[in-house]
Amino acid sequence: MPRIAVALLIQAVAVVVLAGLVYLASFWIAPPYNDLLLVGSLSFLTVFLSALLGMASWWLWIQFVFPWSLYLLLLSPLSPWWGLVIALLIVLLFKNAFKEQVPLYLTNAKTRQALAMIGRQNHSRCFIDLGCGFGENVRFMTTVESVVRSVGVETSPLVFWIAKWRSRSYPVEIHPDDLWQVNLAEYDLVYAFLSPKPMATLWLKVQEEMPENGWFVSNSFHVPDVEPDDIWVLNDRRQTHLYLYKIGGKD
Repeated sequence: MPRIAVALLIQAVAVVVLAGLVYLASFWIAPPYNDLLLVGSLSFLTVFLSALLGMASWWLWIQFVFPWSLYLLLLSPLSPWWGLVIALLIVLLFKNAFKEQVPLYLTNAKTRQALAMIGRQNHSRCFIDLGCGFGENVRFMTTVESVVRSVGVETSPLVFWIAKWRSRSYPVEIHPDDLWQVNLAEYDLVYAFLSPKPMATLWLKVQEEMPENGWFVSNSFHVPDVEPDDIWVLNDRRQTHLYLYKIGGKD
């Protein structure tokens, strides 16, 4: 079952549980009850149930915020249509979080500099960012002298169009392609900042398609049961780990 469906089901179960608790409480404390207490209790229940089912930490934040967002929307004088607009924007921005369980992670400046250093050290010619977000990495890699082609793929519609617009004056390519459909045969430097879930499958694709002596770089998430050829720990706020895998390197 898709995580978004699980999240909504948890919200529904939490509402039922809260209704039961309110019914029981009415025998001791006469209603009505404070709105903030009810919404806070609902948020706590959804987070508790989500953690119990092993949902990722970023899902816990979504589960916590969702009841409060609905409550504030109901209190606001805005038309209910704004709720639909906001929901549509969320889907357009975070499509991959719902479909692939890959949230919108953005690469910071120090990581981009490290990525450029990797490209220079290995004289990389063709770079691709699998899930390029707003395209900052794709644009930055044009500063690497050896790179003759810098490409990004992004399937979240709104994110893609923002990346496309921001990259319009750069010699780069931004495509609305699914990373699973992209042939990696011509790319000797492949970068990904995804999540733990797709890493094992992505590694199989990388091994099968990338050229010999190419480099696959994963931000924060290592390939399960595969020893990287190198690990770079960056001096940034989150101590970013870059896992480097040379194609044809260690087994």
